[in-house]
Amino acid sequence: MTPIIQALANYSASDLARWHTPGHKGRASLPYLLPEFDVTEVRDLTPKSVGGDVIRQSEDLMAETFGASRSRYSVQGATLPVMAAILAATTPYSRVVVDRIAHQSVHSALVLGNLEPIWAYPSLGPGGYLLPVDDKERAQLIMRSQPEAVIVTSPTYEGLSSPLTETRKVCQEMNIALIVDEAHGTHFAEHQGFPQDALSQGADLVCHGAHKTEQSLTQTGLLHININVLPQLAKRVDELWDMLATSSPSYLLLASLDYLQYIRHQEQYHRQWVNFAVGMREMWKTWEAQGLFILQSWWERHEGGQADPAKVTVVGDGHKLFEAIEPFGVEEKSDPAGISLIVTPQDDPAILNRALKQCAGTMPHRNPLTEFARFWPQSSQALLPYQAWKAKREWVPLSSAINRIAAKPVIPYPPGIPLVALGELINRDVILWLEENHEWYRRGTGDLKGLESAIEGSSPQRGEEGLWVVKEPAS
Repeated sequence: MTPIIQALANYSASDLARWHTPGHKGRASLPYLLPEFDVTEVRDLTPKSVGGDVIRQSEDLMAETFGASRSRYSVQGATLPVMAAILAATTPYSRVVVDRIAHQSVHSALVLGNLEPIWAYPSLGPGGYLLPVDDKERAQLIMRSQPEAVIVTSPTYEGLSSPLTETRKVCQEMNIALIVDEAHGTHFAEHQGFPQDALSQGADLVCHGAHKTEQSLTQTGLLHININVLPQLAKRVDELWDMLATSSPSYLLLASLDYLQYIRHQEQYHRQWVNFAVGMREMWKTWEAQGLFILQSWWERHEGGQADPAKVTVVGDGHKLFEAIEPFGVEEKSDPAGISLIVTPQDDPAILNRALKQCAGTMPHRNPLTEFARFWPQSSQALLPYQAWKAKREWVPLSSAINRIAAKPVIPYPPGIPLVALGELINRDVILWLEENHEWYRRGTGDLKGLESAIEGSSPQRGEEGLWVVKEPAS
């Protein structure tokens, strides 16, 4: 049996539109995808610690297109860049200001670095979708907490963004590193009609998940080091990279990134993205005229923010929207309050328009702002993430988890943002959210990590679901 190959064959045979990562959508020509290119570090392909090898040459060409002093190629997605950046810029036991909308990879770096997170919390938008952290509020938090580094997530999973002006200013004044997880924004740089990219705003270290929207294979990522970064920080990044990265990278994935830097040097590539942004905003207007509520359009027109036209989030009855779109294509994310699509120049706009027109028939006459309001729990940090990870733990049923400290994170996928982080207190809102939403995330496209059934030999009824919490001392 070959279950993975069979599942891939079945999915490809469905011929559905792919409104999800990777950005090539299975439609773009990938000239590097050849079996004879799957080799290892031999002859001229051998990486050299002193530089000058073909990988470094390609990385330098990539850095040139982004205006960075250095770019690093990751075959471990954006996770490797995120972890290397955070660990390079910090020392154990230090404080870091972190956007609470951070991906799991950021939370993992907090554990590995034994760091104290000072959370910068977002507001909630229509449908309970997480909005960008307010720039001024984050800057004030930085000044109050005196951290060793700042970790920003921009754009949000739904492609919403806001300027980093105040955050960057205070980081410069305090001489601390500004790290931006821009995993979903590889395509922003040099493109009118998209949010301003983090490098051009002065971020020191910027992480990209190249595959999310670009013509790059899944599991490719980038770390950019800005021109203003101190030499010792850049050197530390290299040291952490060597420690965390695989010593046997896939040359097919490296070739994929090499091809991306090549097309980024072509005018047609940039013109394609700019024209795409214009066309998508015109389609936003069409869909809104049909009665759809587009989160990205709302963020720009009503809140004055910046939104990625490669993201489309329709706020509404998630069940009905999913049923409407299912015959046409596969979404990036769906939840009870809506569906989110990733759209790139590789997608067929005609199919997208037909699907969204079908979705319009599901919309009620009531206001989606209130009709589909949801919440995202906010918990308090009781232990540092590393302390909670190392502590003795026990499984308890969900009904007994209130006011206990999380010993494992609870993570809805997508978006991969922990609902409860390591060391956070599990409150009633967390339990209520899990009770209301856990079935949804067990559907075909999704998962809910951390909510687990009773284990063999435990006293609760087998099959009952619960959470791993820090074990309390015997009374």
